[in-house]
Amino acid sequence: MTWQTWIKIETDGATGETVQQLYDSTRDRQTGAPPDAVRLTSQTPTVARLLYDLNRAIHREAKGLSAREQEIAALIVSAYNG
Repeated sequence: MTWQTWIKIETDGATGETVQQLYDSTRDRQTGAPPDAVRLTSQTPTVARLLYDLNRAIHREAKGLSAREQEIAALIVSAYNG
């Protein structure tokens, strides 16, 4: 099943240089795709970049939980929120 969004997003390979730079600099090393949060905010690339940087800073500086534990917590919260 492909990912469908009801929010207008910029496609990968977009003609806008700012969006393409954003996508290229945020790509996941394993999948090669930009994160969904970046894609969902791609209509405002400056905001998307700031949110991405904030998320990365929080996860880098988080104390007490391993990366795996953070992912488990995010999954539980996501499932709870629906």
